[in-house]
Amino acid sequence: PHAGIPDPLWSRGLGDVYKRQFLNDASGPISVYADGFRAAYTIGVNLANTIGYSNGVQFEIVEADSGCDGTAGATAAQTLVDAGVWAVVGAACSGASIGANAILAAAGIPQISYASTSPALENDTNYPGFYRVVPSDAYQGAVMADIVAADGYSNVAVIHMVNAYGSGLADTFVSTIGSANICTQVGYDEATTTDYSSIAQAVIDNGCDSVMMVSYAADGGMIIDELVGNMNFAGQIYGGDGIAEEGLGADMADNSTVAGIIASKPHNPNPMGEVGYVFAALCGANPACAGGIYTAEAFDAVTIAAFAAFTYLANNGTISSELVVAGTGQGWNGASGGINFLANGDIIPAGFCIGEFTVTTDTDGINTLSYDCARYWDPVNGVTAAVVSAD
Repeated sequence: PHAGIPDPLWSRGLGDVYKRQFLNDASGPISVYADGFRAAYTIGVNLANTIGYSNGVQFEIVEADSGCDGTAGATAAQTLVDAGVWAVVGAACSGASIGANAILAAAGIPQISYASTSPALENDTNYPGFYRVVPSDAYQGAVMADIVAADGYSNVAVIHMVNAYGSGLADTFVSTIGSANICTQVGYDEATTTDYSSIAQAVIDNGCDSVMMVSYAADGGMIIDELVGNMNFAGQIYGGDGIAEEGLGADMADNSTVAGIIASKPHNPNPMGEVGYVFAALCGANPACAGGIYTAEAFDAVTIAAFAAFTYLANNGTISSELVVAGTGQGWNGASGGINFLANGDIIPAGFCIGEFTVTTDTDGINTLSYDCARYWDPVNGVTAAVVSAD
């Protein structure tokens, strides 16, 4: 009854167990968020299993560590190809997804990323079979440039990773705001850099009035420690989605210094659907999920893969796995909002949250960080202020 499904994907018993593969950057610079991704995909697979139970189909997640690195992503992907996988969810980091795609595309295996935002991945010729439920940073970089300019800053330091995500977002930001408004631009390798003092010193020496960081949580925290904690930089700090959650302060020397930092992340302004409410409740009950990044997107990528598998099975494998994934991702009502895959596997952003960090300190001196949307951006209205409840 399951013609066309490679044998390693199925085990016989009480119904069929379909093993889905999830690339999680469980090591490397965003490992602080790995448990959040894990919690999100667990919620997703539990939902799929509830629906699939009456049809005798159950799903199991097999996780591989893509390490937020191209080589690690390729190695992880090869282990999945060797196991005879049908589709892969992930990775999170763009470089890891790029590395994985080289292996997966050659094997004709579709890939759905939940957090890879590099503009490079828009190219369907270079990265065939790649889909993502997050928008390209070609949008986010331009939005953040508009935010910084609207806030009145015109002497901006750009500090960014030199990987696909960091360079892509930074380049879009600089081209949008204009090079005349950049006081210095410094790239660094997040995998090897451990001392950020020279980078912070360049900001001070150039008299910059603000900083745009494109980093992950671990390296971003170290940059802020150096810039604010050690050099007393008093300008405004901005960031992209790589730091846009409370996990930014997890390993910082003094996480009170994140207060006032502004960072963006994708946000859907449309009314939340039933799936969104269910996921929000379940995710909110799990600390790792509640404090993670791209958890709704991880849930969406997993559930799209699951329902694509249902369709594939219903058609006895007569439709290619890539076409099934592409079709499933059309008009998808996800936890992160409505999803419609374009021909190249991308989506058009519904909007962005422009969030700000606040820090509260209890009587024992323990800091609690909060990241909340203070403004929003969408293609129709541009930048709008968040509505504050009368309560």
